[in-house]
Amino acid sequence: MRLGFHVSISGGFSLAVRRAYEIGCRTMQIFSRNPRGWTVKPLDPADIAEFKRLREEWDIGPVFVHTNYLINLASAKPDLYQRSIEQFVIDLERTEHLGAEYLVTHLGSASGKEPGWMIERVAKALNAAQKLHPPKAMILLENTAGEAGDVGYELGQVRQVIDGIDNTSRIGVCYDTCHGFAAGYDIRTKKDVDGLAKEIDATVGKSRLKGIHLNDCLKDFGSRVDRHWHLGEGKIGDDGFRAFLNHPFFREVPMIMETPKETEEDDPRNMKKAKSLLK
Repeated sequence: MRLGFHVSISGGFSLAVRRAYEIGCRTMQIFSRNPRGWTVKPLDPADIAEFKRLREEWDIGPVFVHTNYLINLASAKPDLYQRSIEQFVIDLERTEHLGAEYLVTHLGSASGKEPGWMIERVAKALNAAQKLHPPKAMILLENTAGEAGDVGYELGQVRQVIDGIDNTSRIGVCYDTCHGFAAGYDIRTKKDVDGLAKEIDATVGKSRLKGIHLNDCLKDFGSRVDRHWHLGEGKIGDDGFRAFLNHPFFREVPMIMETPKETEEDDPRNMKKAKSLLK
């Protein structure tokens, strides 16, 4: 099993892969730039070359890149919608320059709009992005917790977005356990995990499941509140993650932890917990 974390790129991409190696990652996730701003710094070829060399030397992969948080592919605001498509393409290009395999994106939100309207909006945005830049990396659609205005909190909605995309050969799914739990997909027992596996297979399909965000949930089941927490210490708990991590449907999928980083001990503690639950 390949376990890893979302790792800071402060100081450069080669330093990020060193951070990942030091905490025992076999896979990793990063941003390709400042996630909360529109400005984009040029990539440093020497830094990218060292990043690629080190991840190959230490067998860290696949690498997931997460899109900028300001991107909203479901936005009802024309200017933000168009800018989001353009910025998404920038993230896709940077993902490929880095040699990363996957670009993970939220589907977006539009308060006051029906899910069907947003689903069509997201599909059109991804069609436009793929026309501007035919992807080499795979685009992964991430399920949401269902907070106000969000789309993608039901797996059926994710499937509908996929159905609206003209070329789905580079489209996959990243399932977030915290988001799913908050949205009403329980994994606290083996039976629950069996049910989720069947639901994923019946909607988006197992072949599209390329990554998992392995996060406990601070808030209650079905709360529709997105609050990641440390493995086993939230509402999902040890038993749920034991069932999930050892389930044959999920076991071979690379898993990225996006658990809180309040101290330097948090990531090693979560890695230790994940490994302790594996049979």
